[in-house]
Amino acid sequence: MADIQSAAIADHAGESALPDLWQRRTCLSHDEMASIYTIVRRALTGYHPSELQALGEDKEELISQFLYLKVFRLDTAPTASPTFPLHSAPSTSHAVCAYFRRYLIDCLRSASHQRNVSLDEGDVMLEIDRQTAFHPDPIGSVLLQYGLHEAEVRESASHFIASLDDADRMLLAGSLGWLSNEKGGLSQVAARYGIASYHYRARKLGVTLKKGSIPADFARTQIGRWIEHNLGIDISPGNRIVILLVLGILSAQSHAQE
Repeated sequence: MADIQSAAIADHAGESALPDLWQRRTCLSHDEMASIYTIVRRALTGYHPSELQALGEDKEELISQFLYLKVFRLDTAPTASPTFPLHSAPSTSHAVCAYFRRYLIDCLRSASHQRNVSLDEGDVMLEIDRQTAFHPDPIGSVLLQYGLHEAEVRESASHFIASLDDADRMLLAGSLGWLSNEKGGLSQVAARYGIASYHYRARKLGVTLKKGSIPADFARTQIGRWIEHNLGIDISPGNRIVILLVLGILSAQSHAQE
């Protein structure tokens, strides 16, 4: 029993050091590199996400690649990773598993598994319900797969809304937020608040898209750049569920500013 308790204490101590080690992972000492290596390997030992089977590659090899490219980042300069930004450094073994799964998803994309699919497919909400119906924290469970927490996304959404000018805030409110039930839609909102060229502004913001638009078009909008650059979520069909959840949080934050 004493040995089990000692092991548990050691595991907890290792996890507590993980965020600091992760943030400094491009300039660690030899002992610190050994520590983060041990923490990550231990976290991934019993983790077998479905993406492993889809890739059809050896798990140990993929873990080694993950350590080389994403943990130690030996192939890049010592700067913050756009895929795993410093503010979302993993703090638990579960978060390490989530980061590893994101790496596997990136591998699947690079293997041409990505399809050009609209972000607003009719079956997306059904898919969200299917995946989260029996989870006590459905939103948190999805966000955790991307190394994010709901409170963190809400704060980021509030900062994003605050960064918009008055016209764009009104267009966001008219499409996703507290003015979204306005009769006449965005045209009525634009008329009431004197927003010129609202069609152009709405597309630039990302609350409307041209017919036939693809995810890359949304990624170039203000909302798309916020999702990719601030939250670290790629605008791609494989991430459509988490993107919709993030847009739901953005909507809630807009409603809160009524």
